[in-house]
Amino acid sequence: MDLRTESIPLHYQLTNRLRDGIRDGVWSLGELFPTDKELMQQYGVSSTTVRRAVGQLVQEGLLERKAGKGTFVRKKPVEETLGLLTGFFEEMSSRGFTPSAAVLNLSVVELTPKEVEKVPLLSVFRNRKVFLIEKIQKLNDEPIAYLRSYWPYEHGARMAEFDLTKVGLYEIATKELHLVLTRAEETIGSDIARKKVAEHLGVRVGFPILTMDRIAFSGTEPVEVSLNSYRADRYMYKITLHQHRTNNIEGIYLS
Repeated sequence: MDLRTESIPLHYQLTNRLRDGIRDGVWSLGELFPTDKELMQQYGVSSTTVRRAVGQLVQEGLLERKAGKGTFVRKKPVEETLGLLTGFFEEMSSRGFTPSAAVLNLSVVELTPKEVEKVPLLSVFRNRKVFLIEKIQKLNDEPIAYLRSYWPYEHGARMAEFDLTKVGLYEIATKELHLVLTRAEETIGSDIARKKVAEHLGVRVGFPILTMDRIAFSGTEPVEVSLNSYRADRYMYKITLHQHRTNNIEGIYLS
């Protein structure tokens, strides 16, 4: 299948052809992708062209290189719509997945000036103490996000009575504590994994991560401050811009 009959650069042509093949199911999810040599023979292109095309698809999250094993087709992305105020468990469950979590820490935190200096968002609370829920969010038993969630003490202490490995915090808040979560303010950024986060997410120190800090409100009252770190190779944000109406923002989990 020779690509040289078109005027478009070869690596663009090959990238588009392979991308379409992945999306059309030519290669199954999790399947070993053809080697560079096989692609060179099939499409009549050089090794440089193949490497550029495959490298682009790796960056897009459609392919994954595994040392000593080869290149594999990545699983389809699961989209999380950020327009709705939901937690990780609720969003993933609504899409047919089975999320889980590993609880790392349940503790009372005194809001001393030193503590607020470490986590400035905690200044939104009027309480003198809050309850910290620290856990790792997982899909298919693979760590996806490291979460630190702070709640007013009376709410957090009640949440700790439930099995937080199997049920989401927002589900407990609404169904058991009868809190009406009305809105949230989020800040999304990027960082690299330091030692603690790297250990929790199963990545190397310096690995790229996405960060999302949230303040959730019930009416005008702040009820949660959460600090989230996501593996950048498993989660991304997508935003659709419109000139005259509200923008649509989505979080995409790459499973």
